[in-house]
Amino acid sequence: MFSAHAPALVDYIYLIDKYPPRGGHSIVQATEKSPGGAGANVAHNLASLGINSKLFTTLGKDEDAEYFVKNTLARVEAEITDDKTGKVHVFVDEEGERTFFVEPNAAGKPFVKVKEGDYLYLDPFPSKHSFEVQVEEAKRFGGFVILNPGFPYSNLGFERLKDILRHVDMLITSAEEFGILGVETADVLKYVDYLIVTQGKLGSACYTKNGSFQSPAFPTKVVDTTGAGDAFAAGFIYGFINNYPVEVCLKLGNFCGAYNVGRVGARNFPSKGTIDEFLARVLR
Repeated sequence: MFSAHAPALVDYIYLIDKYPPRGGHSIVQATEKSPGGAGANVAHNLASLGINSKLFTTLGKDEDAEYFVKNTLARVEAEITDDKTGKVHVFVDEEGERTFFVEPNAAGKPFVKVKEGDYLYLDPFPSKHSFEVQVEEAKRFGGFVILNPGFPYSNLGFERLKDILRHVDMLITSAEEFGILGVETADVLKYVDYLIVTQGKLGSACYTKNGSFQSPAFPTKVVDTTGAGDAFAAGFIYGFINNYPVEVCLKLGNFCGAYNVGRVGARNFPSKGTIDEFLARVLR
């Protein structure tokens, strides 16, 4: 079973003509609403492919909580820690680049424990308590641990990040986040077995103690980059759980990320049929 310890968030998405300078203004051309949260997106996407997935999270008592659970395919096991569920206001400009404004609410209180699973995916909660809580979750988990540090944990610095990396098997990060750490891949591989770095238009790479692998991106028209990294992670992890070679996992992750950015919202993920067709072509 795949378990995620991650925030439950509801995305309010605003498509704008351009991002204004401070004190300026722009036009909202369309609005969308979507369940979100990076780890929650990964669990949802994997569940859509038939993987037994469960999300351990925190919710409020509001309509957003009901909306989130109703629209998440992974089973949701939540502690009610606030009146309101976490929200993210996402502004997407004409080039598809997004800017986040987060209302933590219940997601700011990450006090929920993971009760089961073979794989554990850790995604930071928007909370000052998140890192310490997830270090303890990683320590006591008996299976394979995957960490997506995002900017919150990368900004803590590599010396601090070591506290959790000691209990992690796979690190999935963006090139920007990895750059913040100011270390070499070999430094990270002293702690984890797999380091996966997403590189946007350049594709993605996987580094292991036995060698490295690179896979180019798939060309696509970018509409909204929200959730692209989550789609990549779900695709890569799906391949990994099913014992595909690392090169195939990277290609599948890139394919899922490209599929996502061509549409508005974080949970535009290819169907199992589409993925099966893609894998059949790759494995020919």
